[in-house]
Amino acid sequence: MTRLPRNRRTHLTPEEIAAEVLRQFDAGATAPSIRHLARALDVAPSAIYHHYPSRAAIYTAGVDLVWQEATAALLAEIADPFTADPVEVLVTAGLVTRQAFLRHYRIAPYVAASHATTGLLANVLALIASVMERLGLEDEAATACFHTYASLTLGSVTFAANRLIANDELEFNTTGARFRSTPDAEDASHSSEPMRRAVDAVIDLSTVDPARDEELFATGLRRLIESFGLAVSADPPSADAAAPGTPPPAPRAH
Repeated sequence: MTRLPRNRRTHLTPEEIAAEVLRQFDAGATAPSIRHLARALDVAPSAIYHHYPSRAAIYTAGVDLVWQEATAALLAEIADPFTADPVEVLVTAGLVTRQAFLRHYRIAPYVAASHATTGLLANVLALIASVMERLGLEDEAATACFHTYASLTLGSVTFAANRLIANDELEFNTTGARFRSTPDAEDASHSSEPMRRAVDAVIDLSTVDPARDEELFATGLRRLIESFGLAVSADPPSADAAAPGTPPPAPRAH
């Protein structure tokens, strides 16, 4: 057993490091360094590297904590997602994922980083695969639908998170702020005033009215998932498959 550092009562654990990196992301304007983590945990930087080989691995551990929050929220809403209505599972999973990462928006951009899939994320992907199968999706249809689902969910997360980060860094005051799509006079005839007002009401929604932004995200996600059934019906029959009752083709003459 190694000796405890002077200012600590317990040995450093990977879980403690992950919790601290997430705390520092939430509290700080810049991504935490190994030195900042070591100082906060009262250890030498080498103690951090004893548990994690790189800063990337530490950030991944912090991201995994947010995935844990999202998974716990999903299970609080849907006790058995493997048997529940697959549409409700996917809508709820997307919604709680977005909520969890926007609570920790400074680490949210790192959800898009390329890194090895952890055990937790592997379990999340296995759940999604099970739900896709229960929607009747297979092979290319499942691939296309999952790509679209993940792009909408994680794209929404990273866009909203990066907007919050940018507004913080640039000290934008978003209270009551509105984008205006009023065109130049020569372009005014190309779109109606009601449509421009609709665009105005949405473009800054994530900062002006987060509750409405979340509501529209959930509505759009549900419509997307409900459309996945079209991918099943649109799959062309294989070359070897024949419609029921169709007689076999006549043999070729030689």
